[in-house]
Amino acid sequence: MGKTKIYEKDFGYTLLKPCVDWCTRHSYNRIEVKGRENIPADGAVIIAPNHCNTLMDALVILQAFQDESVFGARADMFKRPLIAKAMFFVRILPMVRQRDGLRNVLKNYESIDTITETLEHGVRFCMYPEGRHRPAHSLLPLGKGVFRAALAANARFGESKPVYIVPTGIEYGDYFRYRSTCLITFGKPINVTEFIKTLNVENEAQMMEPLRKELAGRMSELITYIPEGEDYESKWALARILAREGARQGNLTDRMQHNRHVISQIEKAISINPEGMEEILEDSLEFDKERKKKGLSIWSFGSRNNIGRAFGKGLIALLGLPYFIFAACASLPMWLTFELLRGKLKDRAFHNTAGFGIKLAMGPLVFLLWTILAFCLTSWPVALLLSLLTIPSYGFFYDYTEFIRTYISDLKLLNSKKTSKFFDEICKDFSKI
Repeated sequence: MGKTKIYEKDFGYTLLKPCVDWCTRHSYNRIEVKGRENIPADGAVIIAPNHCNTLMDALVILQAFQDESVFGARADMFKRPLIAKAMFFVRILPMVRQRDGLRNVLKNYESIDTITETLEHGVRFCMYPEGRHRPAHSLLPLGKGVFRAALAANARFGESKPVYIVPTGIEYGDYFRYRSTCLITFGKPINVTEFIKTLNVENEAQMMEPLRKELAGRMSELITYIPEGEDYESKWALARILAREGARQGNLTDRMQHNRHVISQIEKAISINPEGMEEILEDSLEFDKERKKKGLSIWSFGSRNNIGRAFGKGLIALLGLPYFIFAACASLPMWLTFELLRGKLKDRAFHNTAGFGIKLAMGPLVFLLWTILAFCLTSWPVALLLSLLTIPSYGFFYDYTEFIRTYISDLKLLNSKKTSKFFDEICKDFSKI
């Protein structure tokens, strides 16, 4: 009996996937998937998303599909045999990056053979062209791995089955906050088989650069995109100021499009009045640092923040307090572990991954523990109710905590007239450009 192929169905994987998908979806307040109709059904499909939030980028893509997918990840994660076996089980292949040295890069040919075989058997392959994660609204230069895989597959079976690269955008409401939002957008596919025919070249290197430009361009249209540069931070600070209201209205696609519109306005204003915009961008960065220092949320700013709104939010906080106390007690082992672990993580982008991991590993155990205690100590109707209330407790704990954080921010801002005036002045100055 031969060795199991990474793309072949596995009973353990099939059994575990629904649980993993459930934990992924409940690690976010909202997940939306757009553009599934753009995924071709007539060929080999490589999904190519931006990479900004470590393991969660793979998990949100995974939950977008009912059937199987194979992923690529940086090869240094596979150094330990036990981890390598676990990676194989969850269908992740090692991909060596150029920085790992030429000798190691040669090992990619084995992985590319496996990718080609995977695609030939009708299983999607997902690979992050940037090569490493970075929590930013921009794109790192795209590596060659995804194009090598596509071209290898095309050379092997492109005449009978076209090869597609599907540009994909992953947009998070917050890179670091557990229970934020996530939008996955599948863009129009690049038919690699047809694309390279238009190039009239035979050299693989000459094929890659046009493909790289095409993919980067399409990916940048699927996210809130700010061109890389020294003024990235100030542009994003100004964008958050100007997009504040629309960024919380409509569905997640509408919000992303609103952000993109605001950024295009900023870029246009820079081209019209670069000197005036330089001052506004500097003020925006200064404002952002000031509000963070004072513990003020960007969502507290604007005309809606008044005593009436503060009273309404206070009433909601009181109504939610009883269940919050229950949720804090019921999920204590989980959120306490998360908070202790989060404090030790140097890369904040791993925070959501840690939150997900704790939910997946500890959630069933905590639920089972409280269910047994409830049925042992109370009547079955009460025990059943307590068990059901325990299920969403971990997520509610963080939702309520975030609600209280913004509520406190609202109260602080009512007494921070100077900062509020600073915000209004930036909006006013930009409107004059």
